[in-house]
Amino acid sequence: MKTSHSFPRSKNSTLETQVARFLNAVAFNRFGSTLTHDDRGSALAETAVSMPIILLVMTGIFSFSVALHQKLALAEAVSAGGRVLAVERGDTDPCQKATDAIYAAAPTLSKSNLQISYVIDGVAVGSNVTSCANNPNMTAGRTAQIIASYPTAVSVYGKSFGSLSLQTKISEAIQ
Repeated sequence: MKTSHSFPRSKNSTLETQVARFLNAVAFNRFGSTLTHDDRGSALAETAVSMPIILLVMTGIFSFSVALHQKLALAEAVSAGGRVLAVERGDTDPCQKATDAIYAAAPTLSKSNLQISYVIDGVAVGSNVTSCANNPNMTAGRTAQIIASYPTAVSVYGKSFGSLSLQTKISEAIQ
């Protein structure tokens, strides 16, 4: 006795319609899922959204670092001027030599914007004065003080976050 195995078929189903249904299912799974689950291009979209924010933060860091550089240059220059002022007691104009030392130590700062004041033994020589010729308070053991300020502004892409006045002060014992 011979047995033949056959798959059950519906009355309207033919081999051609089954193949057509299979191909449609494969095509839908391949193309339909790519329309709903495709990740291609998402990195580009994320970059387009995050890049302006990253550039804004980076530019802010660079602008702040310029102001920080100016503050450090001012502090170093005033320190150099204080050392000169402390040892130039016998000179005819020690404040002028200290001012020259400050200008030489800070070539990146504009001389016209730099405000320098001297206080010798508690007595102010004057505001924005570079000379203290023949000052009787320049005696050994007393203190000399230099106060300097420099204006700066922090801005990012043309948006200013206000102007700042960088200040530093140093006191030295007159030798």
